[in-house]
Parts: sequence; C-alpha cells; structure tokens
Amino acid sequence: MTHDQAVNIHILVGSLALLLYWIPLLSRKGGARHKAFGRPFFISLVLVAVSVGPLLFLRPGAFDPAHVVQFTYLSISLVTVSALGWTAIRWKNQPERFRGLHFKLLGPVLLLLGTVVLAAGLVNRDPLPVVLSSVGLFYGSTMLRFAWVRGPLHPTWWLNWHLNAVCGLFTAVHGTVLFVAWQWLVAPEAGHDVAALFHLLVLVMAIAMRLWFGAQRGVPLRFKLGRGAPAPETAHAAL
Repeated sequence: MTHDQAVNIHILVGSLALLLYWIPLLSRKGGARHKAFGRPFFISLVLVAVSVGPLLFLRPGAFDPAHVVQFTYLSISLVTVSALGWTAIRWKNQPERFRGLHFKLLGPVLLLLGTVVLAAGLVNRDPLPVVLSSVGLFYGSTMLRFAWVRGPLHPTWWLNWHLNAVCGLFTAVHGTVLFVAWQWLVAPEAGHDVAALFHLLVLVMAIAMRLWFGAQRGVPLRFKLGRGAPAPETAHAAL
C-alpha cells in the first residue's frame, strides 16, 4: 500500500462516517432509523481511527515523533468517545459496568495525552494542538470525575454521556472536512492557524448542540441527582 492509497482509504471511510453522522442526527431520536444507523456510525469511526495507522507509517519524509503523538492521541480520543456514546445506551441500566476498569483507565490516559498535546502547542506556539487538546482535557477530566461519583446518579446520566459523545464527535467529523474544503476551494496555502479556527468553530457548534439537545430532552450537564430534585420521566423513553 502506498501513502496515496492510505489517504484515499482514510477519505473514503471518513466520508462514510460523515454521512452516517447526519442520518441518525436528523432522524427521530430513539426511532428505528436512529437506532439502525447509530451502530454503523460508531463502527465507521473506529475504522477511521484504524485507517490513521497506514497514514503515519507510510508518510514520506523523516520520522516525526510529534506528528505520531498527535495522531495517536486523536485516534485514541476518537475510539474512546465513540465507545462512550455507544456503551451509554447499551449499559444505561448498568452504571457500574459503564464506568468499569476500562473507563477508569482511559480517563487518565485521555487527560494525560490532552495535557501533553496542549503543552506542545503552547511551546511551539501552534494553535491547532491547543484547540485539539480540549478533547482529552474535557473527556478525560469528566471521566475521572464520573468514575468516582458517589451517591444517586441523575436518571439521565446515560443520556448525558450519549449527548456529550455524539455532540463532541461533531468536531471529529466536521473540523477537518471543512478545513480541507476551504483549502481546496478558497485558500490552498491555508495552514495551522486556519485549521485551528475551523476546529474552534465546530467546537463551539458542538457545545451549542449539546446545550440545545439537553434543553429539549431535559438532560442537565450534571451526573449526580441533586438533593430533593424530582426524577424526570422523559429520559427513560428517549432512546
């Protein structure tokens, strides 16, 4: 396999993931189409992460450790967040299984990798790693906090995780696509500064999506049931 072939495979799988993202998003939540296309979407993201390997090892030029670390971090983040979105649904009645040993290990790993990528971006004055580090910093710290939460969980804890994952994956699916389209159609010379702006834009959009879906579904950002708070009934039939 050549590097160009690896790039074409990555683009093909990424395009499939983009299509599979929007079908469940535009479908009735919890409906047959939403469920039918949800699983293939999560699987397609794992394939995207796997397709990164050939890109790294077949890349022409000198070996670049920083490049490898950044793409390894993004691949681990992609697989982890995808797993969170999927298992939150599968194990919504098994919170201890959801936050099992794998959860307790991956949280610190994501947080550590996000910190390393952030530090590298700050040292090199490169805005792109700084923006991308937000994935590991947010999900890693949130996983650490949820892993050791004590007391009754909010009834929508699982939907909270599902929304956090799916909205966060909006950035993974769209950030690079928009930047590549900009390079191809408008500014071929665009570099890391412009890429960082596009990733920041989709990050803001993802946060807005999470807040909107949360308001529509009655899913607060907290995972723990507040003292004296009534248990909402809408989330039980949401998915």
